[in-house]
Parts: sequence; C-alpha cells; structure tokens
Amino acid sequence: MRQPLAPGSPIDAKRYRRWINKFGSYRAGVNSPIIQSWLDQFDAVDRDLAARILDAVEFYGQSQIHLAFRQSLNTLQGWDRSSSRRVGKWRFVAMSGSAGESGDSMLYQFRLANNLDGKVFNNLFISRSDLLREKLSTDDTVVLLDDFSGTGNQVCEWWNNPQLAFGELLAGVGKVYLVLIAASRIARNKITDETSICLMPAHELHEGHNVFSDRCGYFSTHDRARLLHYGKIADNNRPRGFGDCGFVVVFQHRTPNDSIPILHADHSQWIALFPRHD
Repeated sequence: MRQPLAPGSPIDAKRYRRWINKFGSYRAGVNSPIIQSWLDQFDAVDRDLAARILDAVEFYGQSQIHLAFRQSLNTLQGWDRSSSRRVGKWRFVAMSGSAGESGDSMLYQFRLANNLDGKVFNNLFISRSDLLREKLSTDDTVVLLDDFSGTGNQVCEWWNNPQLAFGELLAGVGKVYLVLIAASRIARNKITDETSICLMPAHELHEGHNVFSDRCGYFSTHDRARLLHYGKIADNNRPRGFGDCGFVVVFQHRTPNDSIPILHADHSQWIALFPRHD
C-alpha cells in the first residue's frame, strides 16, 4: 500500500494526472471522466477519503510485473538459461484451474520478462495436462505461475482437489515453486501448511496493508466505518473484500477480489473504477 496524501489535500488536476499516470494502463481504461464518476458516488464529505484510497492503491503495471518475475527467477537455485548448466529438468506451468485465468496470462508475461519467449525455450513451458507425460523426478523443478494470493484458499484447493490434481501430478517432483507478484502473509502460512509448494512472492502483504485493520495507520476508525458503509453498497456480502482482506491491490489485467469492492464492483448500484470483468 502506498502512503496517501494528507487528509484535506486538494483533489485537483495535478492529483488527477498522478492517478491517470499510475492507472492509465488498466485494461478497462482509466481517464478523468471515469475517475470523476467514481468519486461522485461518495458523499461530498467522503470524497477526500475516496481520493486517499486512490492514492494508496498499489498498482502493478507491466514494468512492475516484469521486474518481479525477473527478480524471482534469479533467486531460484539450480536455474540457468543454459540447459547444460541447469540442475535437473525445469518446467513452468500456469497455476490455473481452467483456461483463460490469470495464471495463463502470467505465464506469458513471465516468458517476456525473462527473455524466454524464443522457440528454443518452448519445451520449458507446458500445461497442467502435460505434467504426467513429462515424467519428472526428484531431480527436477516445476515453477507454477500466477499473479496474487490473498488468502491461499484457491491455491490449496487447486493443489488438493482430485479433479485438478496439481498435488498428485507433482508428488514426485523434487522442488515445486509458486512464483507470484504478491501474496499476503496469511496466504504464505496457509500454502506452506497445506501443500508442499515453496511460495515465492515478489511482494508480501501484511496486516498493515488491510485498510480495515487497526495496524493500517493511514486511515482512522471513522474512515474505516465510512469505507465499510460504501463497501456494503458495492458488495453487501463481502464489503471488505474476499476473506476480509481489505487490500487495495490492482493489476493492469485485473483486480483481485481480495481488494476492497469499492474499487472493482460494477453493477446498477455501483460503478467500478477497476472492473474485474468487461
């Protein structure tokens, strides 16, 4: 979470430019009229709070995603661009339950980030359905790829679900990494406890990143009450985001549902600034 401007800071053209420069690459498009429409949903007295939420959003555009993936790959022991210098066989797989999910997009971005998009590297990148025929052993490494884990629930479900069989397919593999752009400390603990995955997030979120937590020093008790009020309009079932995570994380390709719904909920009663779906 980024530090927002101080309460009472002007919501002026300079601030709008800062937001547009930061969020402009979001897949649904973000411009001044869209920001204004989003802000207008808040009572006049609460627009300063809404503006501070936008200041605090941690936005991951392509450059941040690529940097995270480069840094992560460089920390994995046994990896080398040259096959003759690698320790065992290496395979990279999207951590996805079905085609078209974020893991597939992250697999592609990972290839671009690490200059592995040439044909010579095609054999390194496979689908989940290919894992069995690869006949990987205890000398080998599989790197699973996705963007974010807020609770760890989905990763553990995919790992332990017999229909997806990630855990079963990778049972004999020496090392299994899950490389993410970001994950919460809660997700790390859950994934560590319930799977044999070694989680590798480039950024780790803690309780202070939850806008509803007392450990988040950027927003007051009154601010949190007002955010909860608007959160219930945006999503009455999950006004603090999935798992009550309270995050303000946005990726250029999609906003996680662990982030607060006032950012991404889109329906007749609420206009999203970062809609999750077209």
